[in-house]
Amino acid sequence: MTLHKSAKAPHEPHSKRELAEQRKALRLPKPYAVEIKHLTFPITRSSFLETTCSDISAGGVCVESTKPFAKGDKCQVKIRIPRLNKYSSAFYKAHENDTEQYLIALAEVAWVRPTGGSYLAGFRFVDADFDALNALRRLIHKAAAG
Repeated sequence: MTLHKSAKAPHEPHSKRELAEQRKALRLPKPYAVEIKHLTFPITRSSFLETTCSDISAGGVCVESTKPFAKGDKCQVKIRIPRLNKYSSAFYKAHENDTEQYLIALAEVAWVRPTGGSYLAGFRFVDADFDALNALRRLIHKAAAG
């Protein structure tokens, strides 16, 4: 499996910090199942989308979408990552064989790019469970090493 750093981001960085984060983030190119709930007010108007990602990092996820998200949209993303618990703290390791292992995060749309009749959208994780993000980091680094 080939891991890559996001050498060329699909959007121009707005700050030195953002550029540094893009260079640091190892991306794991895996088509994980993703559920996206677009957070709008009133909440009853929130839309729901099931899709797959093209890659994931500890800082965010890139998804393929038929829906044209807008930069800055707030969403809840739920990403099914098999064996994620294997890389979690001791408490979650007891559940490492569970088939339903998810990273759930509050995310913001960082960029959107049209690709024919669909879109690629980059979601930046704004808030997520600390242990789940650390497990994702370990999983990505293990894939990079091996």
